[in-house]
Amino acid sequence: MDGLKRSICKRAGQLGIETCLEFKAGLLVPEQRIRDFCVENKCGNYCNHFMCPPRVGSLEEIETRLEPFQRGILLQYSKLLDVRNDNEGLKQTKVDFHCKILRLEELLRSEGINNLWGMIGGTCELCEVCGARLDEPCPYPDKARTSMESIAIDVLGFLDKFGLDNKFCPDRITWTGCILFCDNSQSFRFLIDSHFDIK
Repeated sequence: MDGLKRSICKRAGQLGIETCLEFKAGLLVPEQRIRDFCVENKCGNYCNHFMCPPRVGSLEEIETRLEPFQRGILLQYSKLLDVRNDNEGLKQTKVDFHCKILRLEELLRSEGINNLWGMIGGTCELCEVCGARLDEPCPYPDKARTSMESIAIDVLGFLDKFGLDNKFCPDRITWTGCILFCDNSQSFRFLIDSHFDIK
């Protein structure tokens, strides 16, 4: 078990993951007011992206999907960047974080932890144009991931619970995601060096 803990923390560090904290999955509560932001469709992805509302399900459906999970790992990845002007760099860091989440999932599965739900930061951008806009199927159904925001989680409020900075920085981008687990994984409690217990 100690070897598993060391391998997970070592891999996260190698991938540049700066924040790696355990939390209770019950803290993830979909909120209508967050979903309402998506309905405003300021980003243009509402109805037009497989990993965005309403295609990711209603709040009730999301709550049902969350029910089996008891534990999670909060993950953050940051890079120095001109956030307002470097759109390509911004997109690349988002895709990079997405890939890091997938790699951590692979490591966990290799250790026999199979019931996972990984969430990325921001909108999935594995494709230049999401197939939902073209009425085509997703070419990466095993790699596409939702974000915490897309399932109506108040990410800023969630970070507040951990005392983590959630303020906008014009010279640094920070992506926040997570991986959820079922408690029937006996090895979960040994995974994380930095443990933050919220009752």
